[in-house]
Amino acid sequence: MRELQGGPGAVLRRGNVGTYNALDKNGEPTYGGYSEKVVVDENYTVRIPDGLALDVAAPLLCAGITTYSPLKHWNAGPGKKVAVLGMGGLGHMGVKIAHALGAEVTVLSQSLRKKDDGLKLGADHYYATSDPKTFEELAGTFDIILSTVSAPLDFGAFLSLLRTDGALVNVGAPRSRSPSTSSR
Repeated sequence: MRELQGGPGAVLRRGNVGTYNALDKNGEPTYGGYSEKVVVDENYTVRIPDGLALDVAAPLLCAGITTYSPLKHWNAGPGKKVAVLGMGGLGHMGVKIAHALGAEVTVLSQSLRKKDDGLKLGADHYYATSDPKTFEELAGTFDIILSTVSAPLDFGAFLSLLRTDGALVNVGAPRSRSPSTSSR
C-alpha cells in the first residue's frame, strides 16, 4: 500500500470533497459516493462486523456519528446531564447514544407527542419547550445540550439551561438562518 505524504489524515486536512458532481483534489470528478463496489484505502473505510445487517448499521454512519462525535467530545457519560433538543432522526440517535454512554438524558421537544418514544429510547426525562415553565424549572441544569433541530431556533433561550462551562452543540441544519441569540 502506498503511504500518503503527511500520513492518512493529510487528505482530510485539505478540505471537504463533496460526493455529488464535485471535483476531487486532483481535479477529477468524484462521480458520487454510493457505488456498489469501489476500491479505497482501508484507512478511509469503516468495517461492518459480520452478522450486523447493513440496514441496521447504515444509520450509525450518518446520524450515529453526527450525534456520537459531539457527545464524546464534550465527555457525555456518568455524572453528566445531557439534553437532546428535538426527537427527529438525529434526536432519536442522540438519546440512544447519550443513554448508552451513561449520561442522565432529558429530551426537550416542542410538545409531549413523542414522549413515549423518548422514554423507550433511554431518556430519563421529557419536557415540552412550548411550556415556559420548562425554562424556569431547568435553568442551569445541563452539562451538554445537543440540538438536533433543523428549524430556526432562538438559541439564547436554551443557553440559560446550561450549567457553568456547559456546551450547546448544534448538529441540526436549518434551511434558513436562526435568529440571533438573545436571553429569554
